[in-house]
Amino acid sequence: MNGDEPHDHHGGERPRGTSFVPRSSSYDGRFGRMFRPLPALSVSDAELVDLARGMCETTSPPAGDNPGHPAGYTFLGQLVDHDITFDPVSSLERRNDPDALNNFRTPRFDLDSLYGSGRHDSPYLYDQEDPVKLLVGLNTATIHEPVDLPRNHQGRALIGDPRNDVHVILSQMHLALVRFHNAAVDHLRSRFFPDHELFEEARRLTLWHYQWVVVEDFLRRLVRPEVLETVIWRNSTNGRLRTSLQFYKWKRRPYIPVEFSVAAYRFGHSQVRPAYKLNDTLEPLPILTDVRVPHPLQHLGGFRPLPKRWTVQWNLFFDLGGATPQLSRKIDTRLSKPMCALPVTIDRNRRSLALLNLLRGRSLGLPSGQAVAAAMGTTVPDEQLGLSGETPLWHYVLREAEVLEEGRRLGPTGGRIVAEVLVGLLQGDQSSFLRVAPGWKPELPSAEPGRFTMPDLLRFAGVA
Repeated sequence: MNGDEPHDHHGGERPRGTSFVPRSSSYDGRFGRMFRPLPALSVSDAELVDLARGMCETTSPPAGDNPGHPAGYTFLGQLVDHDITFDPVSSLERRNDPDALNNFRTPRFDLDSLYGSGRHDSPYLYDQEDPVKLLVGLNTATIHEPVDLPRNHQGRALIGDPRNDVHVILSQMHLALVRFHNAAVDHLRSRFFPDHELFEEARRLTLWHYQWVVVEDFLRRLVRPEVLETVIWRNSTNGRLRTSLQFYKWKRRPYIPVEFSVAAYRFGHSQVRPAYKLNDTLEPLPILTDVRVPHPLQHLGGFRPLPKRWTVQWNLFFDLGGATPQLSRKIDTRLSKPMCALPVTIDRNRRSLALLNLLRGRSLGLPSGQAVAAAMGTTVPDEQLGLSGETPLWHYVLREAEVLEEGRRLGPTGGRIVAEVLVGLLQGDQSSFLRVAPGWKPELPSAEPGRFTMPDLLRFAGVA
């Protein structure tokens, strides 16, 4: 069935008895379920604690690097996540109905973290001397340099989503998108584009090239070509992109499935390195630190002005030439050491990120990975995956990637969920390039005509 036409895929009888998990009937909410009939996995605290403990590099050998997957894509994935989801209210301690949860981000690739509510309702995001441009901030150097996000006098970033300032790499990536928009304005002005249409056209160029990167660069690195090409492909006759969504469907408007947001898309947590080298001047530094009051120059944590000489050198994160980029970790069932005892600012009990993810999945009543794989027709024998009994969906997605793909990309279950949701969100957005102009190809300069990648985006933005 072609995904060009949304369909309802939320039928099925409610589970009964102890397997019942609240599921509201108004399934056009911004969070929801892909696999409504499947029962929640029943698992105890002790079982989750034991599983999480085995996923930490403090108790298992370090994971290897992922060849062909530069480290910058880990953080592009984080930025994409922030663009489409935000749930500040659900609890780890009780069962939550996903349909009743409000997503505080629009489920669209619209970069509302950049543009806010627009120039009139979010004027603090815009340069008042040139209101069609976004505002750029200064770092802490004696002679301030315009290489940071704009901030208030307390150092808090003036952006549409505070999560994009959680660490230096992400805040610098957000800044790269700000600069991309501003470069698009300059590009259009050089071609005498009408002033009254300038902002909207620059915004369209920014969004469509970003959306293209999400599908044609980021997603293609994560999912096997033969899987992705069953979800999105180009018609050989008219050159238009076509889509087919088998599992992610909606009745009235797109929603964010918890199978995606709480499980499959959290594969990126296993890709985080213990430390990163920002540029040729600095030594590698951790994103997180276990020191209660850390020295500000010994970690990459955010929510503060950018220190001098801390501008990210993007050829250490993407294939831009001039340096060998750091690589992401493999997609597997191991998390790097900093993720295994989170700072008190994130979790007062200093639990591991693995445990928090597993608890989140249980609180939202996620089915087991085996149940989802069976529903999708992607079942792999537990013996082949080295599993004994039902396992949480997030862990299953990681294990599937680890065993079947050697940690280089997602397996058939996780890959299909991620591909269908990312492509489906584009298909459901009436202003996306996929919906408005399915035959469109990038129109800004790139290393290869007709292609446009994250390195091309950074070059055009003038930050690489």
